[in-house]
Amino acid sequence: MISNRLFKTIIVVSICVLLIYYAQGLIMPILFSALCAILVHPLVKRFERIGLNLVLSSLFVVMLLGGAFALTISWFSYEGYEILTSLPTNGVEEMTENPLTSIEKQTTLEVKNYSSEIYSMLDSSKQKLMGLIPSTIKGVNKTLVFLLSCPVYIFFMLICRSSIRKFYYTSFKPQRRAIANRILNQIELVYAKYVRGLFLVALIVGTLSALGLYLLGIRYAFVLGALSGILTLVPYLGVIISALIPVVIALLTKDSFWYAGGVIGVYALIQFIEGNIITPKIMGDQVGINPLMVILGIVIFGTIGGILGMLMTIPFLALIKIISFYIPNWKPLRSLISVS
Repeated sequence: MISNRLFKTIIVVSICVLLIYYAQGLIMPILFSALCAILVHPLVKRFERIGLNLVLSSLFVVMLLGGAFALTISWFSYEGYEILTSLPTNGVEEMTENPLTSIEKQTTLEVKNYSSEIYSMLDSSKQKLMGLIPSTIKGVNKTLVFLLSCPVYIFFMLICRSSIRKFYYTSFKPQRRAIANRILNQIELVYAKYVRGLFLVALIVGTLSALGLYLLGIRYAFVLGALSGILTLVPYLGVIISALIPVVIALLTKDSFWYAGGVIGVYALIQFIEGNIITPKIMGDQVGINPLMVILGIVIFGTIGGILGMLMTIPFLALIKIISFYIPNWKPLRSLISVS
């Protein structure tokens, strides 16, 4: 027989999963903003210590975050424009008008023998790309809403932190509020380690990507490596986008199709190392989570919450791990999540 407490827990978890799945656009920005607010809270306290009040400190921190994000986007936009204007266009025209001749020039393969298959593949690819346009527009709209709403959420979460903390503490019995304070402090510490781990993963992947592209002789290796490091934060989809750009550049600037194959090989190798060694090891060490649970969590939370769900997998697992130390019935779960 299922105990009453376990039954209630299953019901609550099921409701939360359904809410996140069917209301991602509303709930995920709030959860992401809450995570950001926890991470920047120490910085707000520093500004308060030098004389700024809570509202000005919170506003200044949110503006710093927005400014850093805007500068990053501006730099990549400028570099992207420079790359686009410096690329040759004759290769694009030839590839569009006569793809078989273009491929034969860059390889030793007799592709004319497979002309029907190649044209069929190209037509299929065009149709798929056209089919992606509506979903792309929808995704852009969601991104704009996300970018506009998150700073507002973060700001008000910061200035209302005393009310939020009061609500949090009063949710516990008086004799357990000391434990509640320890839980909150541990959450802030673990999340700070998590962010350091993210930066380290992005730095390693960006460096490896830039080095691999440089050794292949691909132009703009530094910029493309930096882009690869940032896009690593977006599981699965990020590596596809970061690899597609240097593949196109290789096709347009090199006289052999094998350079593009080399780029694909480099990114496939880096993705294998990142997904199976770098991220599980570094992120697991930073927050003390079993690498296997990290991989499974990314798959599960990505299915429930999309890309943001993937990004928030480790913070959520870390939260469960911290809470499990104070709930005796969660000890088996703690043993499963923690690094042995």
